[in-house]
Amino acid sequence: MAWIHVPTLNLVLTVVGAGFILSIHSLYYIKVFFDEYHLPPSYLKVVQILFLVWNAVNDPMMGYMQDLGCCGMKWIMDRRKVVLYAGPVFAASFLLFWFPWSTSIGWVTALHLLVSLFIYDTLLTLVLSAYCGLCVENSRNHEDRVRVIVYGEIFTIIAGLLIFPLEMMPHSNEHYWLFQTCCVVVAGVSAALMAFSGYHLKVEKPVNEHHQLEKFQEGEENSAVKLKENTWKNAIQVSWQIAKEPRFICLVGAQFFKILRFMANENFLIVFTESLLVSSGFFEKNSSTLGLFYILARSCGSILFLFLWFPTNRFGTQAVIQSLNILSIFNVLFVLYAGMNNVTAVAVFIILENAISRCGWQGFYIVVAGEVVDTDMKQNNRKSPFSTIIFTLKALFNKPADQLAPVLILSLFLEKGGYPQLTVPCQNFYEDNFSNTTSFNSTSIETTTFSGYPSTEECSNYNQWMFLALAIFPAICAIGESIFVAIDQYWRRHVKGKTGHLGDD
Repeated sequence: MAWIHVPTLNLVLTVVGAGFILSIHSLYYIKVFFDEYHLPPSYLKVVQILFLVWNAVNDPMMGYMQDLGCCGMKWIMDRRKVVLYAGPVFAASFLLFWFPWSTSIGWVTALHLLVSLFIYDTLLTLVLSAYCGLCVENSRNHEDRVRVIVYGEIFTIIAGLLIFPLEMMPHSNEHYWLFQTCCVVVAGVSAALMAFSGYHLKVEKPVNEHHQLEKFQEGEENSAVKLKENTWKNAIQVSWQIAKEPRFICLVGAQFFKILRFMANENFLIVFTESLLVSSGFFEKNSSTLGLFYILARSCGSILFLFLWFPTNRFGTQAVIQSLNILSIFNVLFVLYAGMNNVTAVAVFIILENAISRCGWQGFYIVVAGEVVDTDMKQNNRKSPFSTIIFTLKALFNKPADQLAPVLILSLFLEKGGYPQLTVPCQNFYEDNFSNTTSFNSTSIETTTFSGYPSTEECSNYNQWMFLALAIFPAICAIGESIFVAIDQYWRRHVKGKTGHLGDD
C-alpha cells in the first residue's frame, strides 16, 4: 500500500474526526433550535451578534498562544498535544447543543445556544488552528499541500454519509432521543480519531534558512526575557505586519464570501429542500430518496474536488476557483430562467450549487494561506513560520461570516416570506391539498382558500422568497469572491514581474 502516504493519513484523521461533528452541527443546529426547542428568530439574531464579538477575541488569541506562547501555556505551542488532548474535549463540547435547557422559555433557549456556541467554537478554533498549522508546516510545497486537502476531501465524503441514517429516522418530538443517541456515538468516534491522530503525528516545523541571525544575536537569555516582557506588544506588531499584506487581504476577502455562501447552503439545505421540493411532492419526507438527495448534495463537492486535483496542481488554486465561480453564475442564470415551478430544475440547481460551494471551500484556501505563510516568512525575515497566527488572524475576519450567513438569509429573504411562522402551515397546505400532483403552480391557485390554512397568496409569497434566497444569495457571494481572487491574481503577477519569481509556487 505504498500509494498511501501514511504521515498525511495520520494528519488528516484529525479533520476526519472534526468533520463528523461539523457535518451534523452545521446542518442541524438551527433546525433543532427552531423546531425542537422553539427558539424565537429574534433571539437567534441577538445570539449571533454576541457570538461575533467572542469570535473577534477567540481566534487571534488562540493563534498568539500557539505561536508566541502567550499566557505561559507552553503545552499549547505543541500542535500535536493540542490535537491529542484538546481534540476529545472538542468532541464532547459538540454534545452541548443536543440536550435542551428549555423548550418553552425563549431567553433560556437563547442562553443555551449562546453558551454552547462559545464553548464549542473556542475548542474548534484551538484544534483546527493547530491542524491548519500542521498542514502548512508538515507540507513543504504546493503538491504536498494539495495532497493533504485531497485526503481530507475523500474522508469528507465518508462523513457526509452520516446524513442518510439521520434523515431516515423519525423526526417527531417523541423520537428526538434517537437523534441524541446518534450524536453521542458520533462524538465518541470523533474523539477517538483525534486522539489517535495526535498520538501518531510527527511534527517537523520548518526553519527559514535565510533568517538573518545577526539581527537577533543579543544572547539567548536576554532575547527570551525581552520576548516574555513584550509578548502582547510583539503580537500586535506581528498582526499589523500580516494584516496589511495585500495577499492576506485578498485571502480574507475571497474566503469571507466563500464562507457566507457555504454556511447559507449548509444551514438552510434542509429548509430549502423541504419548502421547494418536499412540499411540492417531488420528494417524500423521511424517504430514502430524500436521504440520498442530501448525501448527494453534501458529497458532490468533495467528489468534484478530486477531479480537480490535477488542474489545481497544474494551473493553481486561483484559476480553479475562478472557473468554479463562472460555473456558478451560469447555474444561477439556469434556475432563474427555469423558474420556481420547475422543481426538477430547482433540484438540479441545489445539487450543483452545493457541489460548487463545497468544493475545496476550506481546502483551496488552506493552500492559498500556505502561500501567504511562506511569503510572510520571507518578506519579514522570520526564523520560523507564524502559521497559526496567520490562520487565526484570517479567522478573526472570516469567522463572522459563519454567523452573518443565517442572519443575512433570514433578514434579506426568508423573514419577508414569513419564515419560520409559515413553514409548517404552508407545508401542510400543499401536502393535504395538492398531494396528488408532482409539482405545484402557485399562479394557478392564487384565489384558492382552505379553512384552517394560510392563504395561497401567503404560501406563494413564502416560496418565492425561499426561491430568491436559494438563487440570488449564492450569485452575490460568487461575484464578491471572484473580485478578490482577481485582485490576488493581479498582485501575484505584479510581484513576479518585479522579482522574477513568486516565491510560493
